[in-house]
Amino acid sequence: MAPRRILTFALGCVAAAGPCVWASPRSDPTSGRAVFTGAATPHATSIVLDPAALGLGVRDEIYAAVTSVLEQFHIDLAKLDEGDLQSPAARVRDVELSPGAMIALTYHFAGNLTLGFEARGNPAEAFPANQSALRFHTLGNGERDWLASVGGSIRVTNDLLFGAGVSHQNTFLRLRYARDTALERGHGAGGIASDCGGAPCGLANPLATELYDVDVRSPLLSTSNLRVNVGVIYQVAHDVWLAVAYHTPPGFSVQTELSGHIDVTRAPRDVTAGSDAALRADSVVDIQFPASVDAEVRARLPASLDLHIGGRWEDLSRLSAYDVRTYGRTLSSYGIPEWTERPRGLHDSIAAWGGVEQVDHGEVLRLGARLGFETSAVPTDRTSPLTIAPASLTFDIGAQLKAAPGMVLQLSYGLQYFPAFTVANSAFDPRDRVTCVDGGYDYSTTACRAVREGYALSSAAGSYERLEHAVRIGLRYELF
Repeated sequence: MAPRRILTFALGCVAAAGPCVWASPRSDPTSGRAVFTGAATPHATSIVLDPAALGLGVRDEIYAAVTSVLEQFHIDLAKLDEGDLQSPAARVRDVELSPGAMIALTYHFAGNLTLGFEARGNPAEAFPANQSALRFHTLGNGERDWLASVGGSIRVTNDLLFGAGVSHQNTFLRLRYARDTALERGHGAGGIASDCGGAPCGLANPLATELYDVDVRSPLLSTSNLRVNVGVIYQVAHDVWLAVAYHTPPGFSVQTELSGHIDVTRAPRDVTAGSDAALRADSVVDIQFPASVDAEVRARLPASLDLHIGGRWEDLSRLSAYDVRTYGRTLSSYGIPEWTERPRGLHDSIAAWGGVEQVDHGEVLRLGARLGFETSAVPTDRTSPLTIAPASLTFDIGAQLKAAPGMVLQLSYGLQYFPAFTVANSAFDPRDRVTCVDGGYDYSTTACRAVREGYALSSAAGSYERLEHAVRIGLRYELF
C-alpha cells in the first residue's frame, strides 16, 4: 500500500480568566495534559513530549499550529504598618495574552522507524504588566522559548518502542521591576528617613524609585541550548500502553547564561544637574532550568473509548531565582548594584490527570475529556506577584469533526483553577533590609540572608487567585 501523507494545519489559542502563571512556570497547558495529546499518544507534540509515541502512528503528516495563552491575575496586597515602614493595601486585576506557533513533519520509514521534525515557540510565561503597586516585584514581560527539535522512534519488539530526540532551545527573557533606593540604605544617609519632596521617604516613594529593564537571551546557536528528550513505550497488555519520557535541562549544565543589556531609569531624587537620568549597560542573567518527566497509561475501554491517565514531574526547585548581573563603570558610579537576585522560590511540582477519549475510527465526530490535579510549585510564604503557583485543579475537553473527506477540524479546551489563598507571613519583608543595613551587614543573621537571597523588599503578603483557560484549534487535511 502506498504511504499515506497527511497535511495537518492546527490552530491553538488559549483564553484565561484568572491570575497569570501556568500549571507550572515551565509546562505548556496545550501539550500532554490537553485532550488528544500525551506521552503514549501519537501526535505532532510527541516529537518533544515523548518521541517513542511517534511509532504508534500510521500516517505521515505535516502539522502547523498557532497557539496563545490568556492569563489574568487577582492580587490584593495587604497593608504594612510598622513604625516608619508603611505601605498601603493594593488591589490589582491584570490580564496577559501570549501567542505561540508550531510546525512539524512526521514520516514513517520502512523497518519500524519513524522520524519527526518540529519548530515552535511556546506561549510565554508572562508576568503582570505595568501595575505600579507590584513594581518592586515585577512590571511585566517574562520568558519565551523557541525550539527546533528532531525526534525518532524505533519499534524494538512488537510490544516495545524506544524514542530519542534533541531540541535546540532559544530563550528570551525580559525582566522589568523597580528598586527602592531609600529602603536600600536603611536609616542611614539617603535612607527611609531622608528627604523626598519635603517629607521622609518611607517605603515605595516614587521619588526614590529606580526602574530596571533587563533584556537578555541565549546564544543564537550553541550546544548550551541543546535539550535531550528520551522515551519508552511498552504494551503491558492488549491495547494497554505505558509510556515514560525524560527531558534534560538545556546544555546538561547546572545553569544557563542569558546575555543582553539593562536599561536603568534613575530615581528622580537622585538625578542632579549634569548627571544621567537613564543608563544602559551589559547584563547577564544566570538561570537554572528544570528537568522533567512525563508519563501516561493509555488503555482501550468498551464502547470504543480510550482511557488516558497521565502525569508530569518538574524539577522546579532548580529555578530558585533569576541571578541578574550588570557590567559597566557608569552603573557602579551611580550606585547601581552589580548583582541582584530576583527570587522565584520554586519547589518541585507533580501534576496528574485522567479521562477518556473516543477512539478515532474515522467517524464524523470524536469527543474526549480529562480531569486533573497539580501540587503547588511555590511555598505559600514565597508566593509573590512574580510567582503564583498554588495547588490547582484542571479540566480539559476536546472534539474532532470530520468536515469533509480528508479534512478534520479539532478543538480542545482546558481550564485550570487555582483557588484563592492568603499569604499571611511573607518571606518578602522590607524590615529585613533595614535590620541588615542598620546592623552593619552581618551576613550571619537571618535578615542579611534575606537580603542576599533577594527577599528583603516590598512585602508580598495578601491574597491571590488565578484561573486559566487553554484552547487548541486544529485543521487536518489528509492526502492519500
